[in-house]
Amino acid sequence: MYKNKQVLTSLEVAEMVGRAHNEVLKDIRQIIKDLGEGSFPLSSESIDIKDFFEESTYLSMQNKKLPCFLVTKEGCEVYRNRMTGVKGTQFTFRYVNRFNKMEQQLKEHNLPLSLDEKIVVIASGYGNMRQEIGDVKEKVEELSERFGLPATNAAILSHVRNGHIVHYLGGKDTKAYHKLSRKVFSEFGRDFKENFDVLRYDAIPLSQFDEALTYTKSWQPSFNTRGAIRKLNLLG
Repeated sequence: MYKNKQVLTSLEVAEMVGRAHNEVLKDIRQIIKDLGEGSFPLSSESIDIKDFFEESTYLSMQNKKLPCFLVTKEGCEVYRNRMTGVKGTQFTFRYVNRFNKMEQQLKEHNLPLSLDEKIVVIASGYGNMRQEIGDVKEKVEELSERFGLPATNAAILSHVRNGHIVHYLGGKDTKAYHKLSRKVFSEFGRDFKENFDVLRYDAIPLSQFDEALTYTKSWQPSFNTRGAIRKLNLLG
């Protein structure tokens, strides 16, 4: 595990590049395969794959453990090199911006962002290793309320949001998706922020994560937008 390095999940990378998560997993596995056993031909330079990618897992909405990768900033740079044109530029902007925000948050609060690291910081702050575990958990919950969703939870929420909206539009091959997807995503963002009184969807406290998932899965566009979706897909 990365203890002193900020990382994204492959779920977040998939959202940033607009691809299905399983396709991003294939890409990363191919990159690792291309690097072989971690050394370049005709070079003594060695490579530690974990400086770029590390296998991990996450829990799906069906409570199933599924594969993912943890991706460092260097890993994002390697992945970006497989992309060309506007999409590659957009991905660079998104991942650099995300890492910059995480680094800034670290500087502002002087605290690690992962829950494991937060637990270590809180526990060491008490100065008494016999402190009740319940007190530590309570402190972690307080930090979660303050800092918003951990990266993995935010990625899962994004994944559910994307899947729900694409399904509502009838799939990515429909006229409604090509004509109205930006409008529908914008409507969702506006409604979500108003409902939870936050500036960003991933700024909700961890205690509201389940509520946010339920809201996302049951959300519907406005009446006029629903009518426009039906009309476009009937024409298709």
